[in-house]
Amino acid sequence: MNKMKTRIGVVSMATLAMSGSVAGSAIAAISKSFPDTPISTIQLLSTLPGVGSLIITLVAGQMAMRVSKKSLVLLGVALVTLGGLVPAFWNSSVAGLLACSVILGMGVGFISTLNPMILTQYFEGEERSSMMGFNTGMTSLGTMILTGVGGFLGGSNWRHLYWVFAFGIVVFLLVLFCLPKDEVIRESFNGSHEKVEKESTWQIFKGLNPYVYWVYLAVFILGIAYTAYMANLSIVVAAKHMGGTATTGLINAIGTFGGIFAGLGFKYVRKFTKPATLAAGFTFLIITLVLTYFFSNVAALSIAAVFSAVTMVTVMSTSTFMLSMLCAPNQVPIVMSTFAFINSLSSAIAPKLISWIHVPAGAPSFVFAGILSAIVVVALFVTGFEKKVESGSLLQDSPIPSEK
Repeated sequence: MNKMKTRIGVVSMATLAMSGSVAGSAIAAISKSFPDTPISTIQLLSTLPGVGSLIITLVAGQMAMRVSKKSLVLLGVALVTLGGLVPAFWNSSVAGLLACSVILGMGVGFISTLNPMILTQYFEGEERSSMMGFNTGMTSLGTMILTGVGGFLGGSNWRHLYWVFAFGIVVFLLVLFCLPKDEVIRESFNGSHEKVEKESTWQIFKGLNPYVYWVYLAVFILGIAYTAYMANLSIVVAAKHMGGTATTGLINAIGTFGGIFAGLGFKYVRKFTKPATLAAGFTFLIITLVLTYFFSNVAALSIAAVFSAVTMVTVMSTSTFMLSMLCAPNQVPIVMSTFAFINSLSSAIAPKLISWIHVPAGAPSFVFAGILSAIVVVALFVTGFEKKVESGSLLQDSPIPSEK
């Protein structure tokens, strides 16, 4: 297997993993073209891709046990390209635009779910960890390029923004020619050549290492805490009289650059944080929240945004790496699809959950997020969870070592 070609195939699909957010920058312009449509309906263009993605994460894992992962990735890239390009020339109906957003989101769902499965299949050890970080960096880079080029194309006419999804054709070709074709085992046989019944999805879930669920819990908490930061950043910026949307956009852009470099150089981050990389990720988020809470200048909040981006790279890459170490090869599709579902779900329900427990918007939400993050950091250090995972002592056939 040509590792370089495989790397190209994997990271190329990652550039589309956040493409559902591209149309969000044109909401105001689109609403002017449909003055009789409520703005809340137009805003669905930026949220419906998430719904489509969430739906696919529920079934992608099961499909990956029956259909080639490469074929499913190609389907995902095709759906992103189709859902993104069609509005460039068919854009007279809001319903049509919304339908295309769902289709685009479904494609993103395939890509985001299958990407960590393929990384787990073709890379091992520290190479896998480094590739997962590099992959996350390419996701940020792809988002920045698609958003920037899309904004440029749609500057005079929002309809032209959608032409940026022609990039999906390039990604389709890169995946087609660079990603190896994985074979799906249609039948299983034992040593006597007798057919062995395949495990059902429920049987696979029942057989999962229980420590997988602790990683899921950490990812869920990150989704809540990180969304509390992102959803309240503009509110805090306004409350500190630092500016408005432009200032918040600048801070986020600087953070995106930080995420790109952190992802591309994740193996160096691992050198300093191993074997407490997951705890370091949550610590970076605490630094983000502290800087944003106490300081009132763009420089400090920009540094905070960089730490927030490093948080996502660190936690997401480490989580998928740990999950790959805690599960058997036949469990990978289910484990990774559940990971993608939990990641999407936590971000989607975070605002409602925070409101439900009566945490006020703005700075109080930062305090809440900081407390959640601190609890995770303390729990990880007290239990030595990461060290045990990386040593292999939490595999189901191994006893849990006592702390000395």
